[in-house]
Amino acid sequence: MTKDEIRALIARAQEKDEQALADLVNGHIDLVWSVVHKFPHNNADIEDLFQVGCSGLLKAIEGFNPAFDTTLSTYAIPLIMGEIKAYLRSLSPVKVSRQIKMNAYRIAIAKDAFIQKNGHEPTIAELAVLCELDEDHVILAMNAPTHATSLDHSENDDTPLFERLVDSKEKVFDEEVVLKELVGGFGKREQTLLYLRYDLGLTQSEVAARLSMNQVAVSRLEKKVLMELRGKMS
Repeated sequence: MTKDEIRALIARAQEKDEQALADLVNGHIDLVWSVVHKFPHNNADIEDLFQVGCSGLLKAIEGFNPAFDTTLSTYAIPLIMGEIKAYLRSLSPVKVSRQIKMNAYRIAIAKDAFIQKNGHEPTIAELAVLCELDEDHVILAMNAPTHATSLDHSENDDTPLFERLVDSKEKVFDEEVVLKELVGGFGKREQTLLYLRYDLGLTQSEVAARLSMNQVAVSRLEKKVLMELRGKMS
């Protein structure tokens, strides 16, 4: 299918056309399997992972915004991976310690800074030196079922972006409502920035290159957008 044909099917699927939805899913089965095979299967049945991955694909179809200059496949990959990671975490009896989460956060910060300075990812040995950790501890933190990003996170906060934008005492808005109603109110540049940072997980320097901006401008714009989102959700 061409890009235009896929976008036409997405529009129909978002209007509850079941045949269009089935055509999209069938056309992206190989994509789901390719993501599934990136994960270890020792604690989960591979068919279960495939079904979970398909749930991520369905979320991508439902939430796809043609304003983003990207393909459905590119948009869907992080959602498929996110669903599988969440499923695998639910199966794991191991609770990640606070220290490992803190190490993962430090490593993420050091990794972003290294990439911005050197233009390539650091080795495990280089990360160990930068974070003053043993290489074994770096490997453990990087492979733990947790995640960390360098912008606007506290060391003990690994909740999703849109849940962190509201007070803990208030009702957390449904992610789909937030994406469509709040983020949809921003301009294309702001929407693209949020998509690249929080859906694709790109660093600020990578986003800057995509948007033809410098890293400082990206940082300022991102902070401004987050503040406006918080204001709208308070």
